[in-house]
Amino acid sequence: RQPALPSLSYNEATSPSHNQSIANKTTIMSAADATISATSALVDRRRLNSWALLALFSTLALTAHETDDQNSNSKLNLWVTVCTSITIVFSVISVVAHVGGNALGSLFVGTILEGILSLVLVGMWAGCLPVIMDPSNGLGQMYVGKSGSTVADYQSTISNANLYFTGWGCGICALSVLAMYIRERLGGASGTGMGYTAKWYLLMLASIIVIIESMRFKNQVCSIDGGTSTTTCHRNTYGLVTGIVGLVISFLISLFSSLGKDSALITTASSFLMAVLYTVCAGLLTFENGPATYVGNHYFSAWAGFFISFIIFGSVLKEFLGVGSGVSASAAPSEGGNTESDAEMDRI
Repeated sequence: RQPALPSLSYNEATSPSHNQSIANKTTIMSAADATISATSALVDRRRLNSWALLALFSTLALTAHETDDQNSNSKLNLWVTVCTSITIVFSVISVVAHVGGNALGSLFVGTILEGILSLVLVGMWAGCLPVIMDPSNGLGQMYVGKSGSTVADYQSTISNANLYFTGWGCGICALSVLAMYIRERLGGASGTGMGYTAKWYLLMLASIIVIIESMRFKNQVCSIDGGTSTTTCHRNTYGLVTGIVGLVISFLISLFSSLGKDSALITTASSFLMAVLYTVCAGLLTFENGPATYVGNHYFSAWAGFFISFIIFGSVLKEFLGVGSGVSASAAPSEGGNTESDAEMDRI
């Protein structure tokens, strides 16, 4: 004999409380589905904006490079031309896929194809930006120094502003697309820092630039006699250490944030540490005898690290302390109590 299955009586099945419970569950699930759909649409729209800006910046970068009569290295010119041209083609295709509700959109938007394309572009610009920004190449930056002095005090400064800024625009947009894609694919949507993942990526980018520029200054200026003063080289070393620490911390926090597994305490402490380090870094590098008193990558990256770290710290601290996130009295359960629906909402 099989045990009898429990069943609802007619009165239980048609009781107002039972119907209300079913209605509550249906409403909650519908609201959850609507929220997920709205979030997905918002992410897609942000990626569309980044793809469109990438197409614009790459077009301007190609124009700025091809109209610069100071270029002399044919191999470097060819690499920059190829990089910007491929970026234009890929970004235009991506914009068309995002805008049109066609077969291309279903095959591209949010799929592995978009991820591969964004990863390829990030890799290309990771190789193209150092070529453009190397002062010894004279494309986006060049070295300047003091004449008639025993210490030349060489520093890099912008030589082609259009190529300089649009090149960075391409790199940042490509990285932004990849970051949004990774976070969507990994499903990180519940961590404390889910709204700050992109800022951590930007801090990581600023730290990478500080490292590259500090290493370049150490090898190309501090290594030659009369290139700069000992104090300037010591300040440059501090900038190098700060960049390394910033790269490690921002990489780990952005990774855990993308996975939705970040800790509020660790995120707050890390952002505070980076704010302190970059405050000292910006002061030592960009004032008086610093290696980045002229406007260029070294200058911008030091101040970018300063501002981004404080933006992250202020936002995370506000969320960690619960400022402005309290639940209003109207949102509290009513006296009748919908215990079952409340539990369902907590699970969601």
